[in-house]
Amino acid sequence: MDPFVVLVLCLSFVLLFSLWRQSSGRRKLPPGPTPLPIIGNMLQIDVKDICKSFSNVSMLYVPPVTCKGSQKSMVLCSPCILA
Repeated sequence: MDPFVVLVLCLSFVLLFSLWRQSSGRRKLPPGPTPLPIIGNMLQIDVKDICKSFSNVSMLYVPPVTCKGSQKSMVLCSPCILA
């Protein structure tokens, strides 16, 4: 078999397995933004102003909110408190 085909099949399997694990684990957690495979919600969170980022996310989803970086986290953040 061609090495390129094997590489594409392996990467597809890893991506599908990652998506399956995320969807099966999210049923038990509070709602939150959908994480991307491998990097999670790192693109949606501004590290320079984490408080404002979580406030924006909590306006879209009812607190507590689940976010994923290197580990899954539950964030309790109320936009009323930060105002």
